[in-house]
Amino acid sequence: SGNEIWLCASCFRCVDRCPRDVGFTNLSIAIRNLAAREGNIPEALRAVGSTIMEVGLAYRIPASRLKMRDKYGLPSLPSTNAEQVRSLLQGIGFHELLAKKRGGK
Repeated sequence: SGNEIWLCASCFRCVDRCPRDVGFTNLSIAIRNLAAREGNIPEALRAVGSTIMEVGLAYRIPASRLKMRDKYGLPSLPSTNAEQVRSLLQGIGFHELLAKKRGGK
């Protein structure tokens, strides 16, 4: 029920270094999946998930950042099809995971 399971960066470095070939990263991912099914997702990650569902990206790009890119002659950022991202995520039940409260309700 704690947030410790979400601290792993899933970089697989521990797997590369483990002399016993323990697949801890895969175990960590499996435990996170179980926790998510029970609604045990840290609020910060739940917020990122909601933003992905809304705009198709992990965070909203501020208009000021887009203006700054234009000011310095940087190319426009590629467009994101938020509806397509939302459709794919709904297809795997991601929105249901986000809606679940702690304890699986």
